[in-house]
Amino acid sequence: MKPLLTTAVLAVLAALGSAGPAAAQTAWNLSDAHCTQNATASGSFGNTWTCPSGTPAISATLSAWSSDRGSSSTGNTTANTYFLSGSGYASAFLSPQGTSGFGAVSRLEAQQALIGGDSTPLTPGSPNHAFDSVSPGTIDLLLLNFSSSVVLSQIGIGWTGGDADVTVLRWAGAGNPFLADGTSTMSGDGQRNLSNTLGSTGWSLVGSYANLTADNTVPFGGTARNTGATDAMASSWWLVSTFNTTLNGGGTACLAANGTATTCGAGDDSFKFNYVAFRTPTPPPPGQVSEPASLALLGIAALAWVASSRRRPTAKA
Repeated sequence: MKPLLTTAVLAVLAALGSAGPAAAQTAWNLSDAHCTQNATASGSFGNTWTCPSGTPAISATLSAWSSDRGSSSTGNTTANTYFLSGSGYASAFLSPQGTSGFGAVSRLEAQQALIGGDSTPLTPGSPNHAFDSVSPGTIDLLLLNFSSSVVLSQIGIGWTGGDADVTVLRWAGAGNPFLADGTSTMSGDGQRNLSNTLGSTGWSLVGSYANLTADNTVPFGGTARNTGATDAMASSWWLVSTFNTTLNGGGTACLAANGTATTCGAGDDSFKFNYVAFRTPTPPPPGQVSEPASLALLGIAALAWVASSRRRPTAKA
């Protein structure tokens, strides 16, 4: 007769079998077919979209921002109304672009389109309806406010005008991102310069990624780029920006598609954002033994089983 498993072995096996599953990744296609424009500022600067449509367990509110605040000397009364004085980032127009995803129209781009005779200045031609940095010094940003804390694991684009270097940041500060007055959430104009809040008390750099490849074939995500974000980086607020050395810690270091180090250049990026994948960090259940400790316990239990079998008298035929 073979010896039975001892209580110690059974307990360890039960503990190993009860380990919680890894957090599942959720992927969304971001476009006007999958997201809904909210009523506030609909069709204008500061508009927002909720993705995906419906009532999922987790959703995200999307908005666009730009360092292009417009010009006060356009000579056109209507165009002048788009101008915002001050510094920092102004709300832009989050422009739906079908399967290409979402683009952004800054206040300066809308002014230029209007002065150029465009009757629909919020839908100017390429690349001025993309997240772009074609004008020197321009920074366009997509802000994602998730309904709960998540890890942004992948990003994807549906169109690029030639180069698509992207910087990703997360909010690591207390409360919500704030405006210049330090009291309002990032829902109006005049948000203070991000370079002033980079670090552990504000926006924190996740990484910059070179030469993203566009994919606008439904379902999107075939060429999505991994961000490398860890569970410790979970946040409700994430920013995807055209590449900028200031937001990138002052340098040009980036990651290529294969994960190797490369460099990014500022001033020539244009892309439309159409895909996001994320996960919710799942902490281990209370009292769950970590993997190395579990293996050690299994070894101890196995030794106890062997010792027990040696002490057990041999059954006679």
